[in-house]
Amino acid sequence: MEERLIGLYQLSSQLVLANSREEICRIFSSALQKVLKFDTFALLLKHENELKIVETVGIYEPSAPLKLDGKKGITVACARKKKTIYVPDVSKDPRYIEAAKGIKSEIAVPILYGNELIGVIDVEKAEIDGFNEEDKKLLEIFANMLSAAFKNVEFKKKLENSEEKYRVLAEQSTDGIFLAVGYKVVYANSSLLEILGVGSFDELKKKNLFDFLHPEDAEKIKDDVRKALKGDFSKKRYEVRARRMDGKEIFLDLSMAKVMYEGKPHALGVVRDITERKRMEEALKESEEKYRILVEQSHDAIYIYHGNKFLFVNNRVAEITGYSKEELYNMDVWNLIHPDDRERVRKIARKRAKGEEAPPRYEARVITKEGSTRYCEFAVTAITYKGKKAFMGAVRDITEQKMAEEALRKSEEKYRKLFEEMKDALYISTVDGRFIDANKAMIELLGYDNKEELLKIDIEKDFYYKPGKRKEILEMIEKNGYIKDYEVEIKRKDGKKLIVLETSHVRKDKNGNVVGYEGVLRDITEKKKMEEDLRKSEAKYKSIFENAVEGIYRLDRNGKIVEANRALEEFFGYSEEELKNMDLKQLYKNPEEREHFLDKLKKDGFLKHYEIEYVRKDGKIVIGNEYAVLVKEGDEEFIDGIIHDITELKKAQQEAEFYHALLRHDVANKLQLIIGYLEMLLEEKLEGEQAEFAELAMKSAMTASKIIENVRKLQMLKKDIGRKKVDVDAMVHRIIDEYGKDAEERGIKIEYKDYGEKIMANEFLREVLSNIIWNAIIHSKADKVKIDIKDEGKGVKIFIMDNGIGISDEMKKKIFDMGTKGKNSKGSGLGLYLARKLVESMGGKIKVRDGKKKGTIFEIYLPQ
Repeated sequence: MEERLIGLYQLSSQLVLANSREEICRIFSSALQKVLKFDTFALLLKHENELKIVETVGIYEPSAPLKLDGKKGITVACARKKKTIYVPDVSKDPRYIEAAKGIKSEIAVPILYGNELIGVIDVEKAEIDGFNEEDKKLLEIFANMLSAAFKNVEFKKKLENSEEKYRVLAEQSTDGIFLAVGYKVVYANSSLLEILGVGSFDELKKKNLFDFLHPEDAEKIKDDVRKALKGDFSKKRYEVRARRMDGKEIFLDLSMAKVMYEGKPHALGVVRDITERKRMEEALKESEEKYRILVEQSHDAIYIYHGNKFLFVNNRVAEITGYSKEELYNMDVWNLIHPDDRERVRKIARKRAKGEEAPPRYEARVITKEGSTRYCEFAVTAITYKGKKAFMGAVRDITEQKMAEEALRKSEEKYRKLFEEMKDALYISTVDGRFIDANKAMIELLGYDNKEELLKIDIEKDFYYKPGKRKEILEMIEKNGYIKDYEVEIKRKDGKKLIVLETSHVRKDKNGNVVGYEGVLRDITEKKKMEEDLRKSEAKYKSIFENAVEGIYRLDRNGKIVEANRALEEFFGYSEEELKNMDLKQLYKNPEEREHFLDKLKKDGFLKHYEIEYVRKDGKIVIGNEYAVLVKEGDEEFIDGIIHDITELKKAQQEAEFYHALLRHDVANKLQLIIGYLEMLLEEKLEGEQAEFAELAMKSAMTASKIIENVRKLQMLKKDIGRKKVDVDAMVHRIIDEYGKDAEERGIKIEYKDYGEKIMANEFLREVLSNIIWNAIIHSKADKVKIDIKDEGKGVKIFIMDNGIGISDEMKKKIFDMGTKGKNSKGSGLGLYLARKLVESMGGKIKVRDGKKKGTIFEIYLPQ
């Protein structure tokens, strides 16, 4: 999986930089064939209520449209449910539509952006159950990558359209619009050229902005404009006199704001020719009638009001509001202002009425007669009208401009969100080696506290690890236009070296001039470290392999040796080359054992402690304790194994078995004879010391017999005894019957409530329970012993509890160790050690703890 995952990872940068759906489709085909290794597949994209095949290999077009509300088609079901559908045998699925000959299994993965369906990846195979969980995960990962890529392309298109729309609006605007860096104009629309009487933009670029201003006005606003051009827009609007190229004097309204354009701060200026308005104001002072004519012909909406009533409105006011002049004269002025803006506008009006400083220009929304909202720009000044104080306003409808600004803002927000949320590090830089933008991943990768700190660094000195590396990279970009997955060393803020794959290309302006670079960085530092660690690990493995005392080998899928170490050569007496060329059955004392070994290995996936008798080259029989495991590396399968030579150990074990048998048989038989004679002796009437000695002899003989029996059981634990269903209730009752008299003599009551079911154990469970119950009777000094059995997860727990004197913490730590016994115990110290070993042989656990108030609890867990 790792190799294919890395392949997808390397394709992600191509998907990020893709500019069209066609380009994504080409990447899709390459990924499915070369990276994910599939040869029959299709990419289907949602179009209205259908799925359309846009890219396919080995799959033909369906005979009928794939309608999303249809009942046929695995891909249709996948699209409708918006989740992956895997059909291991298509012959059993009525939804299947044949799209290629001989198909047996199919998987369909939805391409989703949030909950929005974009399309479906369809992959088919000619074998039943041809896909595994790894295939499913990789296809789902790739589907997520495709959804982001398709959305990225869609966003780029919208952004291009948005920027073009903004440019068209700027060109159609009657206001002059310009962008400037410092005093240099880098963009101007045709209206500005017309206002200033300049023949072309190239001619305007040669001029200083102050060249057009009246010297007196230029001097007044020089400091403010200089600040504005440097980004300080504390004062944003000016009314100035200017001189056109033809020498004609005009009046201008100049407003400026700071914007980011192509990654750099610019001054955005809007220039409006207010010569006509100024003339009208002048004319008003001379003649109201003359003023009326000019005002009525104005493109701006002009009005005069006092208090809350209009005294005069021109036709343009009626056009913007939708009210007739008569209706306007009879209504409250403030009812035209949007409720959310009304108090703000009235506050400005109150200040102006009091003679306080008030903004001469402001924006507010107007509610039309039909109830729609229009964005308007107001310019208001105090005048004397018919001998009384009044206020004159000029209104310009800027609704279209606002809509364009909002569209551009949303477009930029979408781009910014995508830019910031990318997991890869993204940057935009200048030609002279400064970052002008970077996303969150870039800042985190380089270890800077914030973007502002990163934007201050010198790329040549502070970014690339080796001096001169930027120059080398720029030469490659200049030659090819881009670099792709170029491995380069960079450094973090703390000086730490990182290794990244860099993909970058040039950025050009509309005239084709290079203005900077855009790039994607992918951190592969850990990957490179892993590769180095892997190399060292392989070298270490090779050393261990060659110098190990155990025989180590690797077999191919056909069971032939492909690799063997020196210890294996010594074990068999053959060279590695001889082992590679021989049928391994020759090595087995019993050749049929070879097939049994391979069958068990294929079934379980691994073998351990597997003893086999082999025949060496010299004919000598040797015994190996073997560990083997199935290993998959890509499409290849191997068997890796280790053989430990236990020939001498087995000889020693056989000798030990002989002596154990001797102990169990001959000594035990002799001991039984002694016990028999002692029983006969005790039946006689013995008195005094004779009776006492006979009793002591019988107890010693019984103890010796018990020790031999315990040794026998410990020996049996070395064999796989197995488990079966046992009647635990009957087992406990037999123990209670056996020890009931002894318990009664000591004043102990034994309690047990039947469990009611058989449990998985073996015959030795009785020995465990008997040992613990007997110890409680003779050592605990209790008056009650309780046995309880409860279900516990996937097993059962058996509790043996007494209310006696308890066991010390020191004794609890070693109570299950061999040879541990109480101070007054006459036992061998094997009882509880044997109990632990017997429980462990059944796959269980045993432990001891204090009772809630007093006494001791033995707890036995047995899996079921």
